[in-house]
Amino acid sequence: MTVSHPSLTLAGTAGCLRRGMLLMELVVALLVSSIIIAGLHASLAISVRSIPDSDGSTASALRGTRIADQLATELETAVHITERSATTIGFTVPDRDGDGWDERIRYAWTGVPGGPLTRQYNESTPLTIAEDVDQFNLTPSFESVAETYPSVGVEDASESLLIDYSATTDPADNEIKSDDWVGQHFALTLPAGAYAWRPTRVQVVARKASFSFFYRTIRAQMLDATINLTPNGSSYEQNTMYVLLSDYAWYQAEFDKLDPHASGSALCLVLDRNQSNSGVDLRSTRAASGLLKSGNGGTTWSYDNGKSLVSRLYGKLIRSGGTLSINSNYLTSMGVTMRMKPNTPSLNWTVACLNHPELLSNQWETHFSEDPTTIDVNGDATGDWIVDDSDAFDTDSLVDGVWRTNGTQLNTTPDCDFDTPTVVDVKFQNTTVGGNGATIKINAFRSEATCVPVLAALAKQPDGSQTLTLATKSSDADTRTLIKVPGLPNQPVFLHLILDPETSSVSLSINEVQYGTYALSVFESTDTTRSVCLGADVSDVEYSYARVRVMEPQP
Repeated sequence: MTVSHPSLTLAGTAGCLRRGMLLMELVVALLVSSIIIAGLHASLAISVRSIPDSDGSTASALRGTRIADQLATELETAVHITERSATTIGFTVPDRDGDGWDERIRYAWTGVPGGPLTRQYNESTPLTIAEDVDQFNLTPSFESVAETYPSVGVEDASESLLIDYSATTDPADNEIKSDDWVGQHFALTLPAGAYAWRPTRVQVVARKASFSFFYRTIRAQMLDATINLTPNGSSYEQNTMYVLLSDYAWYQAEFDKLDPHASGSALCLVLDRNQSNSGVDLRSTRAASGLLKSGNGGTTWSYDNGKSLVSRLYGKLIRSGGTLSINSNYLTSMGVTMRMKPNTPSLNWTVACLNHPELLSNQWETHFSEDPTTIDVNGDATGDWIVDDSDAFDTDSLVDGVWRTNGTQLNTTPDCDFDTPTVVDVKFQNTTVGGNGATIKINAFRSEATCVPVLAALAKQPDGSQTLTLATKSSDADTRTLIKVPGLPNQPVFLHLILDPETSSVSLSINEVQYGTYALSVFESTDTTRSVCLGADVSDVEYSYARVRVMEPQP
């Protein structure tokens, strides 16, 4: 007997039928797969096209962004700008490798569309960081700080009466004989706008001390005054007065070689007998002060605060009628425009310069806390100072931030023409008496062999004070004093010079006090020196600071 199982039979039948795929299902599957593959192909194509290639605009944009980031990072920490134009920027950044020298970085573009942009680090070969650059432009923003100073001084065309002690209140006689000498202290504070004075002649009231048919002669000398208001013993110029009468009369001596002196400075007139016959009487008065007397031929002097010689002093003033200014420009930011390829967008960004470096064509600076020949402030990979005779610098001469010398001369390097506005700041002192003391020399406004020497000398005096003399030359053999500033204290003096080629002048400040601006004249010189020279003449000197700044040429 046969027993049937319908469910099992049906199930078995169904299982056999599902071993294959219906045609419709296959068609649908193929269609879906085609759509997926097409989508993947499109995505892959987009991804491939988005991969930068060496010639594509996308790659150029990315490369430009990287350059912008690097330039911004480096320039914002710049300490000094060593070179600058619309297509080039050179600067120094703080020491990165521990060698004690600032690092030097330079970006430069040829200025021709399609030219390379290069970056140079220290002394390495410039590296091309972008080829075929279409545009690279630098636009600085800076803060300008102006320093004003007097315009070039002009000496009066004619002399005037500078000091008048002609009143004869309670007159007295003062005889010149043998070692008995007489003099007068003259001090002059100038009116506003006048910075120096130069005596031209002096008058005194005199007579022969006893009756004689012969005239008497007096030697008249002009000397600087000491801090004790007495003559310092070194005569500038001397002349002779001829006393003809036995009654009092006015007599005068003329001077044409006296140096211009600063406002507030003093000179001493010294009168002594220059022949062995009878003496001469000079009249004094109680109308003023400053009468000088010596009983030992000028070795020592007394100053009378209640008497003066009956006298008149004539001279000329050096006056300034306006002001000049010099601008110090400090870089605050740099705008950069760069286009890597033609017909592509330009990259524009601004770099903030955190240290606000001054825009200079050259500079030198030392605080004398270390060997100045190892300092590289101007970023040229060599020491900023050299010893004049090429010897090694004696580091034992550096004591507590002071360079002590009595003969060694330091020169700035490399050579410079100083043909743009130049500022010289020096802090120094002459510590012993002798010679010209501490000396500073610069041949300014050079063009080939033509230049003008400017010389500053700080000399200690026997009374302990110091005298600053600013001078120039009109030829290699002719030195001319521009101004003399006596009576400076026995301590470091801060000298500030501004040399301006446009007005051909030098301005002088000492310890932040202005002493006027003086005309300079260039000439063809055999002196080929192209440095600022710091040195000493005969005596001991100390330098504690020196800085020379040469401004960028003005557009």
